[in-house]
Amino acid sequence: MDIPKCKYCGKEYKLNDKIPDWTPDFMREKIKYIPDCDCLDKLQEQEMERLEKERVRQCIQNRIKKYKDISIIDRKFEMSVFENAEMSDKHMQLSKKFAEKFVKTGTAPTGIMFYGSVGTGKTYASNCIANYLMNNGKTVLVMNLSRYLNKLQREWAEAEKDVLNYIETCDLLVIDDFGVEKKTEFTIEKTYGLIDTRYRTNKPMIITTNLDIDEIENKFGSRTADRIKDMCFQLPVIGRSKRGTNIKKSFMEFIA
Repeated sequence: MDIPKCKYCGKEYKLNDKIPDWTPDFMREKIKYIPDCDCLDKLQEQEMERLEKERVRQCIQNRIKKYKDISIIDRKFEMSVFENAEMSDKHMQLSKKFAEKFVKTGTAPTGIMFYGSVGTGKTYASNCIANYLMNNGKTVLVMNLSRYLNKLQREWAEAEKDVLNYIETCDLLVIDDFGVEKKTEFTIEKTYGLIDTRYRTNKPMIITTNLDIDEIENKFGSRTADRIKDMCFQLPVIGRSKRGTNIKKSFMEFIA
């Protein structure tokens, strides 16, 4: 009878000298030779490592999905990636560097306040950052302040508690269209509560707004404005409105 060999390293098996006397002959013949290498042990170890990496990857994806599911995300958001962006704009260059460094180091010591006129690309820049982070294993909560305040007015305490919990735990908070809300005692109080909750986590936040920091202070008060000053680098986004440009391009391509 030929001595079997390991199919991975080619080493011959060795005689099994630990077969119990009571073992039936048909079984004895099957276990007469055993591997004389650790190939099977290594394969088992590699498989366990693969399964653990897959488990960790799945946990990360589930965490990302949890925040993504409650975020304000649409098709335009999904298409907002640096690969599709006009990278000649200074704010886009800084946004990409911010996102790359965030992923490399695990977080950022400060966030960004994109401010400027309507349609200049503030939301697009913040969406590119958010997508880049999510694609690299970071949790991002994207919210609209007006919708949040409307939700609080309808559902009150439970809604606020749930959202503030997400705000505390996500890697990055993005608040889009900050400051379009009507000025009331309610909006001032609840906006400060939201900003202060994030402030106390010492985690980064991105805001897009048509207001400068003085206008934010006038509308929401010095407490909220001071928190934002401490948390966010104020990055002006200037230029002509880009809204309608893609519509014209799509229309002309369609009728060509």
